[in-house]
Amino acid sequence: MAEAAKLAEDVQPAKGVAGARVDSLSTVLRRATAQMLADSRLGSSAYALLNAFLKRYIAWPYRATPGRAFDSMGVESSEFGSLVYASSEDLTRVPADVLACAIDVHQTLGLEELRTSYARIAEVKKLAKSPPPRTSPNIPVADATMGVIFAMDSNVPLETLAEELQQLNRQHSHRHWVDMVVVVARGTIHYVCQFPHQPLGTFLPPAREAFVSAAMYVHIFARPHAEFSLNRMCAVLFPYLHFFSPGTSLPPYPEALEGVPKTGLTIAPYQANLKGDLVPVPTELRFNQFFLFPLGFSVEDRKGELLAKVQYLPWQDGGVVRVIGKLPIEGLLIFAGADALKQPVIRIGGEQISGVIPLSREHFIEMAERTARQSNLVIKPDERPKWVVEKRDEGTTSPFIARLYMGILRLRDLALSDATEREQFDNAFQGVIAGLENIRAAAKTAVELYSSHSKRVARGEIARVVGGIVFLDENVDHELRKQTEIVISTAGRVVKDRMQEVFRTLNLDIGFLYKKPSTFATGIAKLQQQDISLANYLEQTRAKWSEQLKKRRDGLEHGSWVLPKIVHEPDSGSVRSIEPLVDGQPVTQFVSHIVDRTCCFIEELCAYALQRRMPEGISFAEIPPNERKPEIVERFRPALAGGGMPIWALTYHDSKFEDT
Repeated sequence: MAEAAKLAEDVQPAKGVAGARVDSLSTVLRRATAQMLADSRLGSSAYALLNAFLKRYIAWPYRATPGRAFDSMGVESSEFGSLVYASSEDLTRVPADVLACAIDVHQTLGLEELRTSYARIAEVKKLAKSPPPRTSPNIPVADATMGVIFAMDSNVPLETLAEELQQLNRQHSHRHWVDMVVVVARGTIHYVCQFPHQPLGTFLPPAREAFVSAAMYVHIFARPHAEFSLNRMCAVLFPYLHFFSPGTSLPPYPEALEGVPKTGLTIAPYQANLKGDLVPVPTELRFNQFFLFPLGFSVEDRKGELLAKVQYLPWQDGGVVRVIGKLPIEGLLIFAGADALKQPVIRIGGEQISGVIPLSREHFIEMAERTARQSNLVIKPDERPKWVVEKRDEGTTSPFIARLYMGILRLRDLALSDATEREQFDNAFQGVIAGLENIRAAAKTAVELYSSHSKRVARGEIARVVGGIVFLDENVDHELRKQTEIVISTAGRVVKDRMQEVFRTLNLDIGFLYKKPSTFATGIAKLQQQDISLANYLEQTRAKWSEQLKKRRDGLEHGSWVLPKIVHEPDSGSVRSIEPLVDGQPVTQFVSHIVDRTCCFIEELCAYALQRRMPEGISFAEIPPNERKPEIVERFRPALAGGGMPIWALTYHDSKFEDT
């Protein structure tokens, strides 16, 4: 405990001595984080270090000591490493009514420890409490018990802990969730909230009897930046302690976040349903076209002045109305039924957002029609994007869809926060994907065409031998040549031209890859001094397939090369087909190989270029093939730099696209 006392002394903010520099609260907390880790490695217990730290910063009427909590029914909790409570003296048994926060403490946190702590915190949150005192409606009072899991380090990545938290949440009401996980050596996990199209904000435990009806996402949010772990803990704990005991003098929590990176990963989203419970957002709502491109209408007066833009957002077992403009939302909700007016409206940033109400897409359309009929407002339906949706045999169970559509766009969302940059990337990437689809289709046609033809020849359906001469009833040379040329020409354009357009949007220049040998050698030599992994990847790409593709494309364009014809030879009374070769490789293998290499090239270099643009602390890891979800076979997953996940690095390979 002497070390803990020393920590409490060491982390005190500097006194305001004349002429002396006074460190900011953020700096002091950052120094405390480093000191706590150092003392822990010298043998100090985690709970002693934590309580010493808390005692330095929480003020009367709060105390922080190890102990148990109990309620008026005689139910007693497990022992906690730290209880934060309102009292004039230190207690070992804390009445639930005065308990603000229960912290379960570990030296090293693993999955089993997380599960045990989660159960203990759920237990203490269920203790009976007296109703909170009545106060002014303008002064919110917190009455729930905050639950925190605190550890000096963990033996699993931070992301793994967050995902386990997601699974445990499925088994408990949101009123009993763990509110925060602090791993001092790695980072933090807590909850953030977000109204539609608004920035993230910290989510604190709702009151015990609160009915959650606001139209907001609540995310499990993992943050790296271990050096700021205590800053983040204080920025969540201090505001809650203020609401638990209004008027308490605590360090201003915004100052704790000065200079602290804001980046992190959303692990799992939740929404309120019509019962007021927070539940996981279903997959179909996360990728719902009516959320990406909301159903909506404009509201004008009789003179044509725009009063508002109105949108429908699907939401769990109901819906949400979003209004942008000066028209009061209540003037529209009155046409959506009596229940629509019962939920509070959020007004933020010039927008008005209804609560979660029993409103389907059909009811929203009916609301618009009633507004038009029963008011003097003019309703004009919005035009929705005219998407051409092809019927596909593939979905997210296909590596092509899951990885080259969803996977790359997910990485794009992590890397590019600016809407203009995202649009530029999307426009360029759309050309890449369109070309790649053409390559795949042509290669598939070529393979099926030759396979079918050779089988029918072998069966004697379209070929026969008369007097030692082979006669054919079908000639596929022209079509096979056409599809092969599509593969070569389109792959050449995608790899060279369209991918360079994508790279330009991401400030990556690899133009020397496509130049003459001397220029390529000079470019590689320079790149090796800056980025050896990219240099090695490009060297292997050129040596193993891209230069071959370039030569075949040049030969087609200059008329110096065409695909040879299929050769048919008598073979013991039947006919045998001999497949034409491209650079010594059967044509069906060649086109399949080009498709495979092009897919890998696009995925890996786009991922690499996007990784370079990701904010501090954010990156991604590769999911082992046997751990990919069968319903969405993504290759990459977001990861925290320093969170414990092995960060993906660019490396050339000869494995097939489906096998990587």
